[in-house]
Order: sequence, then structure tokens, then C-alpha cells
Amino acid sequence: MAHVELPPDLPGADISAGGLSAVDLGAAGTVFRNRSFLGLWSAQLLSQLASNMVLAGLMGTVFKATGSNTAIAVLILTFLVPAVAFSAIAGVLVERSDARLIMLAANLLRAGGIVLFLLVGENVPLILVINLFVATTTAFFAPAELTAIPRIVSRPQLMTANSVFVITVNATFAVGFGFLGPLLLTTAGVGTVYVVVAVMFGLAALAIVPLPAVPPGVKGEIGREVAGTALRAVFDQLKEGISFVRGHRGIAWSLAYLGIAASLIAVMGAIGPGFATDILRLRPADFFFVMGPAGIGAVMGILFLNAYGRSLPNRLLIDLGLVAMGITLVGLALVKPVTIFLGPAFHPIRQNLPEALSPIISLIALVVVIAVTAGVEYAFVAIPAQTSLQEDLPQEVRGRIFGILNTLLSVASFLPVIVAPAAADLLNLVFKGAGIPVVMAILGFITLGLGIASWRRNAAAGLHRNPAEHGQ
Repeated sequence: MAHVELPPDLPGADISAGGLSAVDLGAAGTVFRNRSFLGLWSAQLLSQLASNMVLAGLMGTVFKATGSNTAIAVLILTFLVPAVAFSAIAGVLVERSDARLIMLAANLLRAGGIVLFLLVGENVPLILVINLFVATTTAFFAPAELTAIPRIVSRPQLMTANSVFVITVNATFAVGFGFLGPLLLTTAGVGTVYVVVAVMFGLAALAIVPLPAVPPGVKGEIGREVAGTALRAVFDQLKEGISFVRGHRGIAWSLAYLGIAASLIAVMGAIGPGFATDILRLRPADFFFVMGPAGIGAVMGILFLNAYGRSLPNRLLIDLGLVAMGITLVGLALVKPVTIFLGPAFHPIRQNLPEALSPIISLIALVVVIAVTAGVEYAFVAIPAQTSLQEDLPQEVRGRIFGILNTLLSVASFLPVIVAPAAADLLNLVFKGAGIPVVMAILGFITLGLGIASWRRNAAAGLHRNPAEHGQ
């Protein structure tokens, strides 16, 4: 799921994915009665959904054109890298410009960029170049949006506003990338995805128009010296983040858990189209059968944690999620050989079942069930880890340090996103069709091993006890 950076002038804002559970519905209703916030939130909802939907469409297109898991990984990196590379410069521009105009321009430029996808077809190099442009524009939209929040809502409403913001980021990833994007790709084709996404970005721009101006907080033009200072600030912040993590072991563990969860979901996305073709014998666009159920499972997990998770220790939930996720990944790796082995035994049963019920014991049905389970397990790792990170960070540095740690987390996810798909492609050259199952099995056993080690450590340290008993 997605992680977001809060601006430093929002101390105390609850940025955990379950943050809204701590805010009563009356407070949420009050902030939505603010028309400016409603407009800003509508723009966020539409643009986040659009970004995640187009990712699904592009993944299907690139895999269809190349048949390469590595190409999908490069595509995902064109989404991730600009957010890190241009974060400092974007922040400097937002400080010296009207954030409302930046958001408006960003949505219009993204709408135009999506239209270009219609013109290049399956030309993968051009797709990557256009996507770099769209993702770079997004890197300027996000800080402008975050800057606008404290300007249009009152300070007592900041916690509620930011909780709504973060829940929207997580929900739109699950719904846009995991469900709507693949569904539209499968039923209507990639061209329809591009048209719908371009319209959504256009509507997001319209939602920005009525907002009040968000004047710059710093006066002055952006010169070469300012830009250079901003670039140096990125590396200084990374150093500061590493130093901070080294001095706070609890935060280091939470960050490690988040890194594992984020890397696994990114790798699953990267190899999703290959899984659909190599394992399920479907079209690349049909990776919906993996990511769609996983997105639904993640939402189910978040809802469960919001309702019942607060009485359970965070580390216990994380360890349960890690161990279960490792087992689930191994299960996904074994799903095809097991179904082939057991196929003859199930064949008479399927023949005697009514036609409407026979798909229930199919390979796809099994994958759907496992994918839902994986989504729930992801939520069990990511949500408590993010909550622990928020609770452990000192309030006076919470916004700044969380943003730095978010950058570290993004950088850390680059390596597995490239290595896992590339390894699958190399294995396929030697053992055709074995690449994805072997990679998933390796990831599963690594995750299972890490989960068991974490379980033993946390249990020995008493971190599996009730929070009231242990003082978490």
C-alpha cells in the first residue's frame, strides 16, 4: 500500500492507515462540510484512482508487448523514482508558488500525458518516457496538496483531515490498482482505461478550480543556488534518516516491517501479468484475478483491524501477518503443480457438478482465495507497523522524520522490484515456466523465515502481550 509524507507543520497529525478509527464520524462529517476540503479531497480521490488505474493498464500493455517481467519492473520504477528524485525540488517550488495553481497544472498535464498513451500504442520505450513525465508531474502535485490542507481547514480539524487523506491513499490503491483498473482493462481494453483516466484527471482539475488561492510561504525566485541546495537536502535528509533509525531500534523494526510489506506488494504487482499468463494461462490483462482479490483482502484486513485490532499488540499482529504471508507465497508458488497433480482426482467431481458450480474448484478459484488471504495478511503487517512507527516517533519531529523515513522506504523497495522479476526472466530462459513459481517460493521462504525469527524475538521480549500489560 501507499505511504505518504506529511509536511513538518502538522505536528500530532495521525497518519496511520487506521487513523480515522480514532476520529469519530461526527468529526469526519464536519470536515467534509468544508467545501474547500471537499473539493481538495475530490481531486485527491479522482487523481489517486486514476494513477493506480493507469498503472494497471500500462502493466498489461507492456507485458503483452514484451512478455518480460523485467520490463514491468522498469515500468514500476518509472512510477517510483520521480517521487524520490524530484521531492526536494517540488517542495521548493511549492514553497514559492501558489499551491492551487500547481495542483491545477499538474492535473491538466497528467490528463494530457495520458492522452499521449493512446497515440503510442505498444511502443514500450515511448510508454516509459511518457510515464516518467506523468510521474514527475505527480511528484509536484503531492506536496502542493499537503501544503493546501492546513490552509483550508482549521487546526482542530487537521487530524481528521489528514486521517481522511491517508485512508483515501490506501483505499484508492486497493480499489484502483487491485480492482477497477484490471477490471476495466479486461472488459473494455486499454484504450478505454486511458480515456477514463484522462477524464478523471480532467475532473480532478475542475475540482481544484473553486479552491481559494494557497499563496507561497517563501518569497523569491528559484535560482540555481536554491535548486542545488534542494538537491543536497535530499542526501542530507537520507543521512539524517539513517542516523535516526540507527539510534531508535523500535523505529528501525517498524520501518523494516513496512519495507518488507511494501517490497512484497510491489514485486507481486511486477510479476502479476506473468503469473496470469504462465500459471493461470490467461491474458496479461487478467492479472486482475491476483491483484483484485488481494486489494479486496487488504480492505477487509484494514476494516478488521479498525474494529478489533486496537486490543491486540502490534508486534503480534505483524508476526502473524509475516508468517502467514510467507506460507501464502509458497502456496501461490505451488498452486499450479499441486492442481496438475490432483487434477485427475478432481476431474470426475467437476464432471458431476452443476455447470454453475464447477468453477469453484478451478485453479483460478484457488488463486482468488489465496490472493484474498494475502491481502488480509498484508494489512496485518503494514497497518500495525505504520501505527507503531507513528506512535514511536517523537511528536516534535514526527512530520519531518516520517517524511524522511518514507523516502528511505521508497529507495529500499527499488532493489527487490528489479531483482525478483529479472530473476524470474533468467530462470525462464533455462527452465521455461519455472521463473515465477521459483521466485515466489524463494520470497515465501524468506518471508516465512523472517516472520519466525521476528516471532521468537518479539515473544522473548514480551512484545506479544496485551498492550496494557506491556505498556506499548
